[in-house]
Amino acid sequence: MPIILVLFLFNRLVVDPKKFFLFVIALVCVLVSSVYSMFFTSTFSLNSLLFLLAFYLPIIFVYRDRKQFFFLLKSFQTIMVMITAIGIFQFLFQFVGEFIDPFESLPPTLMLQGYNTHIPLVFGSPIFKSHGMFLLEPSFYSKFIATAIIIEFFYFKRMKIILLFVVGMLFGFSGTGIILLLLAGIPILLQMKMKQLLPLVILSLIPIIFFLTSEFGELMIGRLDEFTQPESSAYIRFVAPYLAYTEFIQLKSFATIIFGTGPGTIDIFQGINYTFNEAIPLKQAHSIAFIKLLIEYGLLGGTAFILLIVYSFFANTHNKVLAFCMFVNYVILSGALLEAVTFYLCYIIGIMFTAEGVANAEEVTHTKSTSQQSLHTLYLIDQRR
Repeated sequence: MPIILVLFLFNRLVVDPKKFFLFVIALVCVLVSSVYSMFFTSTFSLNSLLFLLAFYLPIIFVYRDRKQFFFLLKSFQTIMVMITAIGIFQFLFQFVGEFIDPFESLPPTLMLQGYNTHIPLVFGSPIFKSHGMFLLEPSFYSKFIATAIIIEFFYFKRMKIILLFVVGMLFGFSGTGIILLLLAGIPILLQMKMKQLLPLVILSLIPIIFFLTSEFGELMIGRLDEFTQPESSAYIRFVAPYLAYTEFIQLKSFATIIFGTGPGTIDIFQGINYTFNEAIPLKQAHSIAFIKLLIEYGLLGGTAFILLIVYSFFANTHNKVLAFCMFVNYVILSGALLEAVTFYLCYIIGIMFTAEGVANAEEVTHTKSTSQQSLHTLYLIDQRR
């Protein structure tokens, strides 16, 4: 947040009028819902409300210095190459040594809580999924690499780097990255010509078949059963939240459905079978962003805030496929409404730069490249003379 304010003061960020208008509407609706919960419910967290508004305030800004777009992408890719290589080493080293996590000895006060960095391939296995040492969980490792693959495909097209990313993502053994790649792959494949598509399919078949028939491939395929198992992570993250919200509608009054239970109160909810609180002995549901908004701020505040977020992701975006993948990453694959790591990655890559800004940056880059080629040609002509 301080960085956003500094960039705004130095005239690098400008306010998008439409996003600002939607933010004001969302602000009013959220405040109305909060006032209701203040007087008619037993719990209310002012800190949660203020944190929500401050957390999402940057969404109204777009970046003015358009040439920095590619610099940020290159920086992200460079970091992900290093983390991917570290993650591959972290996984393979287990077969000759131990699972290396240099941060596990740090005191809990210095670490983000609620994340599982040591996840075995299967229950009781001595082999752990890779998380690249620096990322919170294997799921973060997987979806960050998937994001890097999509960026590499659209903007840099270095096949060796893509291959490195693919290998690294497999060692994360997490479905989040695969989901992102599948979502990005469908529109990409539809845009490709047959002469481009056929060699790609042929080259991909051999490693895919090899992986799927291996022990690790069988392990990944076996995880599909988790969507029907209430105690599995896939069920808790992708199925249970919607069933819990269905119970919320069944149990709560019409006024509570419209105005919500109040900021910071989702952990208090107890449904018939589901809850968002691990301390309550019911089936667990993950408090994904939109469900949390709808429960705490009701249809009034929740819907207004959801419209702001959806518009910000898809209006005037520089890359529709990348923006869609970032949207899915945030809405479905992320940890929560206020998970800074995921939201600000999605904001920087998918929201902050507009289509006009990136187009102008590409034009500047192309102009520089053309000028350099022209100067080089003139130099060669002069040398021949």
